[in-house]
Amino acid sequence: MKKIWAVRKDAEAVSPVIATILMVAITVVLAAVLYVMVLGFGGDTGNTPQATYSTTTITNGKKVTILSMTANNVPWDDITIVLKDATTGTASWLPVKEDLNDQAGDSMNYTGKALGSLTVACWAFDNIGNGLVDGGDYITLFTYGGATNFVSGVTYTVQFLYEPTGDQIGNPVTWTA
Repeated sequence: MKKIWAVRKDAEAVSPVIATILMVAITVVLAAVLYVMVLGFGGDTGNTPQATYSTTTITNGKKVTILSMTANNVPWDDITIVLKDATTGTASWLPVKEDLNDQAGDSMNYTGKALGSLTVACWAFDNIGNGLVDGGDYITLFTYGGATNFVSGVTYTVQFLYEPTGDQIGNPVTWTA
């Protein structure tokens, strides 16, 4: 006896319309998840915080202390520290939150960069050790490798840039060695 298999028109399967709707919904959900992962959980990164600073001369360099910051949730990762001089160019450093969030008084020495004839290092200090830039935190910029100080008569400028906007945080810090 021969069996004849017939295809039922009302077979249980997902219709093309429902499949398309499901694919679009999944795509939208994945896009939303990626957006949140990349840009954060709704934090306002569109406004550049403002800060005030003070400077102190130290052996072989300058200490720049953050006196106040208008935002209390800026991770060190969102900051670029830029040192410029009037003649030879710039050097910059990118502090990392994970380097500065272990304990109170946490610090990290970021490698020396060439600035004209100088080699300058940036040492970041997080007083609370929370990985966030707060009032009381500071950086030191110091020369080493033969130079005992910044070049006499040259004007230097330090800027803190807020990476999400690319704008400067507060006024630049300037001094003439």
